[in-house]
Amino acid sequence: MKNKINLLALLVIVLSASYANGAENYVPPKTSFGVPDVQGIWTYETRTSLQRPEVYGDQLEIDEETMLATMISTEEYNEFLAETGAEGPTGGAVGAYNDFWFAPGNALAFMNGMYRTSLIIDPADGQIPWKDGGQEIRQAQRESLLMGRDRSDGPEGRGLADRCLVSYASTMPFVSSFYNNNMQIVQSPTHVMLLAEMVHNVRVVRIDQDFRNLPFKQWLGDSIGYYEGDTLIVVTKDFNPWQIKEYLISENVTLTERFTRIADDRINYSFTIDDPELYSQPWTAEMPMTSLNEQMYEYACHEGNYSLPAILAGARRGEMDEAASR
Repeated sequence: MKNKINLLALLVIVLSASYANGAENYVPPKTSFGVPDVQGIWTYETRTSLQRPEVYGDQLEIDEETMLATMISTEEYNEFLAETGAEGPTGGAVGAYNDFWFAPGNALAFMNGMYRTSLIIDPADGQIPWKDGGQEIRQAQRESLLMGRDRSDGPEGRGLADRCLVSYASTMPFVSSFYNNNMQIVQSPTHVMLLAEMVHNVRVVRIDQDFRNLPFKQWLGDSIGYYEGDTLIVVTKDFNPWQIKEYLISENVTLTERFTRIADDRINYSFTIDDPELYSQPWTAEMPMTSLNEQMYEYACHEGNYSLPAILAGARRGEMDEAASR
């Protein structure tokens, strides 16, 4: 444990020096067609949670000493995840992932030479600003869906992750999860592709265009984008209502994301959630993305190939046993 802390402290010193020397004077590169170049494969893994834990009070930024004193080690964190449901049989999740696969990050998000205690920066308390009754509305939205409520009379009753349709982790916006916190950006003069490693969710962003009046709603919504200074801005709305199982996305939300390259190996990423039906105000979070310096592998989701037939077969057997008992 001591060696791990020492290594982390060394990493802190290197990052702090690098940030101080380069961030202020950095000139972002341009693409061949003259817009800020934010292309590459980036990782956004961090131990900073979306909302601020009580232990940090009203502190958004803390120093290295405070971080090391308040944050449990990654090893301990993974053990905690395994014991509370991520690994069977001790956690009761038979056949689920064990902590070998976890990659939640080893430190809090490092920005402006300090460490962030929450991704949320507005409101200042680092909490989601639910309006009165907002959480009840959110729960009613979830319960209105036919799918995702552990019904097994058909595949439509299972969740989107069971069916390998979209990610169960937040990739719209990007929020660090247990693993696979990587994404790729590819730019062309008219479009930008945002590819998340988790369940290979991909968005194609139309640059300098209007939202479409489609007769259907896409899984990942309708995304348009534009450039403002050195920043790529992506605005997304009209999400498929089945995606409201994700806690950040609702059918009526407008999501605005900003990608600003501040170093060859670093992007500042932020997002704003605007949904007056649920929240008392728009709220904003931000975090760093760093260059992955390696390829991104295909996410081969096998739940739909193996687990789903077994789940449905088990439900049919349960129905037969119940009928026989009657």
